[in-house]
Amino acid sequence: MISLHEATPPAEPPLRPDDATAAARTLLEAYHLQDERERALLRGDAGRAEAVGRRAIDRMAIAYGAEFPEIERTRARAAGESFMRALFVQDEIENWDRLRRLPERRLQGALETDPGGAYGSDPVHDERWDRVRGLLAGTCRSAGIDGRYATEQTRFWVYHGQRDPRWERSAHGAHGIKLRAMVEEPSADATDRMGRRFVEGVRGHDDWGHADRTADLAAVIDPVVDYYTELFAMRSEGDR
Repeated sequence: MISLHEATPPAEPPLRPDDATAAARTLLEAYHLQDERERALLRGDAGRAEAVGRRAIDRMAIAYGAEFPEIERTRARAAGESFMRALFVQDEIENWDRLRRLPERRLQGALETDPGGAYGSDPVHDERWDRVRGLLAGTCRSAGIDGRYATEQTRFWVYHGQRDPRWERSAHGAHGIKLRAMVEEPSADATDRMGRRFVEGVRGHDDWGHADRTADLAAVIDPVVDYYTELFAMRSEGDR
């Protein structure tokens, strides 16, 4: 697997900083590939999981480059990779009851965590959430996001995985911390509005059926394009 300490720039060129449609598609492709990795793991297909995992990292790295155009490309790569690897660990926590029943040899090299680990069956108190927070802290360092984001984003994922309705509040709060790193001093109204757009995007992701990738992306791309259109306008024109 690709090491965080051996990150290389994406093979594809960075997106134009004002291309909301390309940014939205890239982000959604990253999440769809993350889901493909999860599904491959549950089938015991380590090779497929590794392949789509690498592609998911690349797409998220490019998305971070669009969200943080002022930072060096290698830092955007590191931020996006840390974020995606945190998602990989989250997926393994949430699916551990099924994954641990598969023969280790079928998952060899494809997991972020130890396939033989005695993690227990309670996903809420799984010790690997500390690793999730650590990876997100790496994202914060690379992208210049307040470190509180790592804690709040982890809380959001814990709640979301348990279908706890508090996930929306935590997602909104985590997004506000990240937004303040992407845009200088956004107003409270803008922070609330963009947070609600983010939550809407999460709901759209939750509705994917994964039978048709094109249909899944088409179902949610409009609100994500709207999100990036406003983000890029806020960046270039100031908070509106």
